[in-house]
Amino acid sequence: MHNSRILTASMLVLAGVIAAFSQPPAKSEKQQEMSATERSVREFFDSYAEDLRGSKREAIADRYDRRGVYMVGNGSKSLVPFEQVKERYLTKWSGPKSFSWKDLSVEVISNESVVVTGLFEWQTAAGTTYNYSYTGLLIKQEGKWRIRLEDESTTPTIRSN
Repeated sequence: MHNSRILTASMLVLAGVIAAFSQPPAKSEKQQEMSATERSVREFFDSYAEDLRGSKREAIADRYDRRGVYMVGNGSKSLVPFEQVKERYLTKWSGPKSFSWKDLSVEVISNESVVVTGLFEWQTAAGTTYNYSYTGLLIKQEGKWRIRLEDESTTPTIRSN
């Protein structure tokens, strides 16, 4: 009788342990918050792609940090004032014939900052398609994500000596 109680109690404990490990761990409040942050950033990039495809110049310019944006890539780096970024999009920029993001990864640094890496495909009006790598640092300002740093780089041309 004593052995059957011990066996029953042991089986109940084992069943409890198995049940506990088979359940996914509960998400902490911070993990849920970060998930919402990542979701909002992905929504930002979905609508960014729509703006690019639709050549919505004002909307694109509005996505950049008001303090300016660090433009890096292809061996260069500069801090471009917001007004200059805005002027470029409103007067000099030409939209793509087609555009799509590929393999975006979102690294949440905090609720107010994220790093995004990935690729994109850009087709010119003439039909030439280019593939770029992309890195962006986004900062939340006034409740909106704004691009503070952006790197859009193509595959480098190999030069022979």
